[in-house]
Amino acid sequence: RCVQETGAIGCELLKNYAMLGMGSGEGKILITDPDVIEVSNLNRQFLFKEKHLRKPKSTTAAAAVMQMNPTLKDKIIARMDKVHEGTSNIFTDKFFGELTAVTNALDNVQARRYIDSRCVTNKTPLIESGTLGAKGHVQVIIPYKTESYSSQNDPEENLEIPVCTLKMFPEEAVHCVEWARDKFEKLFNQKPKNLQPFVTPMEQEVKSTQEVKALTVAIKAFNKKPLNFNDCIKIARMKFQKYFVNDLRQLLYVYPLDAKTKEGQFFWTLPKHPPHELKFDPKNQLHVDFIVAFAALTAKIWGIAIPPNARAEENKASYAKIAAEFTIPEYVPNAKKASEISAQVEKGEKGQEEEKKEVVEAEVEIEEAPSEDLIGKLLDDLEAKIGELASNSQSIISEEFEKDNDSNFHIDFIYAMANCRAQCYKLDGISWINTKIKAGRIVPALATTTAVMAALQTLELVKLEKGVDISLQRNAFVNLALPYLSLSEPGNPKVIELRPGLKVTLWDRWEVKPSQGYNTTFAEFMEQLKTCLLYTSPSPRDQRGSRMPSSA
Repeated sequence: RCVQETGAIGCELLKNYAMLGMGSGEGKILITDPDVIEVSNLNRQFLFKEKHLRKPKSTTAAAAVMQMNPTLKDKIIARMDKVHEGTSNIFTDKFFGELTAVTNALDNVQARRYIDSRCVTNKTPLIESGTLGAKGHVQVIIPYKTESYSSQNDPEENLEIPVCTLKMFPEEAVHCVEWARDKFEKLFNQKPKNLQPFVTPMEQEVKSTQEVKALTVAIKAFNKKPLNFNDCIKIARMKFQKYFVNDLRQLLYVYPLDAKTKEGQFFWTLPKHPPHELKFDPKNQLHVDFIVAFAALTAKIWGIAIPPNARAEENKASYAKIAAEFTIPEYVPNAKKASEISAQVEKGEKGQEEEKKEVVEAEVEIEEAPSEDLIGKLLDDLEAKIGELASNSQSIISEEFEKDNDSNFHIDFIYAMANCRAQCYKLDGISWINTKIKAGRIVPALATTTAVMAALQTLELVKLEKGVDISLQRNAFVNLALPYLSLSEPGNPKVIELRPGLKVTLWDRWEVKPSQGYNTTFAEFMEQLKTCLLYTSPSPRDQRGSRMPSSA
């Protein structure tokens, strides 16, 4: 049997297997997990201790359960390979076809769907499980007898914050965190990705207005590129001014403190909080943290070396002093932006085109049919900018948000930016750890929930091993916060009628096997398939839904 990942549920499952002696006879247990043990794992993944930090989860968990049950020695195979499309040469159809069962202990839907699809293809029983805080589920998936994990979709929860609230009228600190998280994605992930296609000479011809706009935006970005870390500090200082002074000044220009609605009510009434500008202070820790994190992330995306120990307090203070020396131009609110803000507030939401405009943070006016002269000039400019990048040994790298690396400036940036914004709107601040939880969409895992779900999952595996009737197996849903436990029979697979008298489910298939030494042409294959659909039923199966060999 196979256990996917040795996280919270995986540790509980392995403990249960050890206590029951599963795998100590003729069979073996294979576990795989590419992760290493972090400090945050120690509170609920009880097979791991402080001495195991930075060691592989799979091998450490295997060693721990072998101590619990010495008869499992040489019976547990521990791997560090992630099971996904990229490792299909390792975890082949033959591998899945030879498994007695798979017990999932995964932490995301995408991975669950992939394992589910492999088990369906190879007719391998799967006991699926998962937790979310106090909630948990177990699903039994048996070939030919039940539906698969992917047969049903969980209802989507609408947790979106209204755009106007996010962009202009935050009501609580979490709105500021979401705003900062959104800025991170646009500035350090989406924008670099939009620029990356322009780093190498363009092979295809530029024709459309949209392509010319994208090219113009790329050239503007290259014109403003930093050349060293001090340039990155200057950009960070300019952004501080934009987010915490200029944008607020523009908003108050549209809606002054004494502004009234059409109904004659004051515009700035709760839950709306009127904003207040921040004056940059090199001795204010939040301001310092913002400058350093923004500068470091800017340096990363432009391939500029970050000075050693940039997160050290004395170095941060020196960067803040540099930032304070830059001359910042006075901002004057403009009527065009005012009309845009007014339109957004009236609509209550922002259109898709406005979203795209904010990603590139530039508005480019291009005539309907760009001339060849304009395109030629832009391409020449781009070539020159690419040459400058190459001569400076620079590149463009997008930053993928990673919450678990405390030294990568990601959480530092969001923490400082969110709290500066909260100060602007006179909202309570948010701690660094709570920023990490909110920005990383972390739902705290409960050891009690994982123990309950692993126990229910193990119970269903025991039933499967004993070959009980499907009517005796149970799917489970738990919410310990209520408390609530629901047990139900696994759902039947959906039946599809291909033609009168021919019904199939997701488990059925036809196997077309050419004669030995005979190469079937595509036309002949299609003819055989047509014959199967018209005159035959899918390959037979036994009462338990035995696995059949994979076909090409």
